[in-house]
Amino acid sequence: MSFATLQPFLYFLLGAVVLIAWAKEVQQRKIKASAEGFWPGTTSSSLASVLLSVSGILLITLAESCVEIRYHVAHEQTSLAAIALLSLLGAAVVEEIVFRGFVAPAHLTGLKLLMVVLIGSAVFALFHGFNLSTTQGKISFIFAFLTSVWLYFARFNPLNSQRSLLPSLVGHCVRNLAVFGIKWAQGFITFH
Repeated sequence: MSFATLQPFLYFLLGAVVLIAWAKEVQQRKIKASAEGFWPGTTSSSLASVLLSVSGILLITLAESCVEIRYHVAHEQTSLAAIALLSLLGAAVVEEIVFRGFVAPAHLTGLKLLMVVLIGSAVFALFHGFNLSTTQGKISFIFAFLTSVWLYFARFNPLNSQRSLLPSLVGHCVRNLAVFGIKWAQGFITFH
């Protein structure tokens, strides 16, 4: 088995281990009413904050797909093997813990928070390695930036008063599932 074949399983395993450790701290904090430990955003959140996160993510993803169609670049997408879904889900968890968790502590407010959101979102979009010399790459970069800003909003909005990472985690997983679904519908998922 080559590393390329093993890679999606490793990403998924990493994401699962991080999510389990994060969820255990959430559970322990509920039982013991303790302060945040190692993992950020281990507080509870309202259903409304999760639904807001998911609703916004789906609208951003739909808008991205419409813009790609409008600018005739939808056909320039990269194809993914179906097994890449595991990588997408694992990466969503790890990226949220890093970008909306460790990089953006719950106590941030005002200008400091705004700077973290803008700089963190630019780094997040650059981190995805889009080819900015193409129209497709520019569109993907812009929407990765907007997605990141929305995921910060999901953590730091008034509906999520305890600043839990749960709305961001769920939103990012839904985003990656939606992107996978759109790619599949457009014929860019391979099953071999």
